[in-house]
Amino acid sequence: MTAVELDTTAARLEEILAEEEKLRAELQQQVEEFGFTPPRADKSKRLLGTFYQFTLTVGLSTEIKDAEVERIRAVCPDGLFKKRLFKTMTKYKLADGAPRNLRMLFSKAVETKETAPRLRIEKMVDECVTSSP
Repeated sequence: MTAVELDTTAARLEEILAEEEKLRAELQQQVEEFGFTPPRADKSKRLLGTFYQFTLTVGLSTEIKDAEVERIRAVCPDGLFKKRLFKTMTKYKLADGAPRNLRMLFSKAVETKETAPRLRIEKMVDECVTSSP
């Protein structure tokens, strides 16, 4: 490709990406407004087209603050801390069966944030193609 062809291709790609962003925003708005909550997916909304289904999902990200975990370690017996509350890794992870009485300390150690909505578009069936002989 020549320099002009490269620039033209790059400009076209930028236009396509801008158009995709615009279309995704429109679809997201439609799903938010008219979608239904699928079974066992409380953080999702779904909208069905004839050939495609659109699912909008909002997740949560969890960050465990190491300094707060160290404060919890200072007040917990070692066995409880390592076996029932946290397991030591490069980062701390909440263990299964963490005691409820430590929720207040835990809430200071963990920050949960809602993630940006993700729109998934899946083809449900192949388009019906009719041909005339």
